[in-house]
Amino acid sequence: MKHKADVVIIGGGIIIADCAYYLCQAGLEVHLVERRFPASGTSRACDGLILLWDKMPGAELSLGQASSALWAELAQTLTLDFEYERKGTIMLAESAEGLAQCQAKAEILRVTGVRAETLDGSALQSLEPSLAPDIAGGVFFPDDAQVDARRATLAMLSAAQALGLTLHVNTEVLAIHRAPNGDRPISKVVTGSGEIATERVVCAAGVWSNAVAQMVGIQLPLRPRKGHILVTTRVPGMIHHPLLEGGYVSTVQSASEDLQVALVAEPTASGTLLLGSSRQSVGYDRSVSLRVVQAIAARALRFLPGLAQVQVIRSYAGLRPWSPDHLPLIGPLASVPGFYMAAGHEGAGIGLAPITGRLIADWITGAERPPFAEQMHPGRFKKGAVQ
Repeated sequence: MKHKADVVIIGGGIIIADCAYYLCQAGLEVHLVERRFPASGTSRACDGLILLWDKMPGAELSLGQASSALWAELAQTLTLDFEYERKGTIMLAESAEGLAQCQAKAEILRVTGVRAETLDGSALQSLEPSLAPDIAGGVFFPDDAQVDARRATLAMLSAAQALGLTLHVNTEVLAIHRAPNGDRPISKVVTGSGEIATERVVCAAGVWSNAVAQMVGIQLPLRPRKGHILVTTRVPGMIHHPLLEGGYVSTVQSASEDLQVALVAEPTASGTLLLGSSRQSVGYDRSVSLRVVQAIAARALRFLPGLAQVQVIRSYAGLRPWSPDHLPLIGPLASVPGFYMAAGHEGAGIGLAPITGRLIADWITGAERPPFAEQMHPGRFKKGAVQ
């Protein structure tokens, strides 16, 4: 079959769902091509946190703040529920030295408008009585939120379909053709079920974005970083806020390929807990490692001793698309007219999905973009990466 579209977007996760929504909202004819089914990859293997305190002040934090505001707006406007809750997160410090570092981080963020409340040991215990009594304290960030990432992906796609999105699921992209003239813009996308004539393609295939970009002769500076999540039996009320240790940020920003583990504990609407987090570079291997599961469990027990009486009912692993400067690639590639990137978000893909979709729509429609958009431009990398 042959189709025609203003934009073809490739991928099926939460990033592409937001791109689809905002492009359709702009009145464009959009076709989405996914080789499996929506939320079949990383968007179903993550914790769904929308954080601000893990981001560096500047373009990264501005991106996060803009996206956080969009998430709050989407929670009010989308028809399908995706368990959006803005109940804040707590950054934990094991020691007095660690608490001082957390406080310093909070002071820097307050200047940028991020609300933060320092908690000593007593105040922390009153908020989260299940924490180990020797935890020195923490910082409460009331504006952080969480969603069910899989539900959010489906909610965005449903809203986009209501605006005219055409979905091609279980459909593999085989080639992206370029016109024969001098500047060689995009001309069509060839899939396993037919062709789609288009002059614009958005690549948001997560860790598989390199394979898509190579179809137009581009090598992306992205690599997969594996992460594990454990799911417990129902323990409603054990914790009341998502909890993350202060060292979580260093694991996010590190370029190390070795295994790194830091506590993340998130309560869900069903009463279970999601426990993480881990980071390691092992290629495209998504199998669950018992060694990593045990390391996550041990770290969680350090902070929440009561988990010793709680069972883990399942575990899963996903791959995060890591970029060298810890910023996503959002925008057009100058060397391939009509080809746009929306990838490289690593562990922040859920939180940054709405602003990514909005920026892609702004690039394609020619709308005015915020100043921080330029710092996400894929062309920022030197020779050997994207141009």
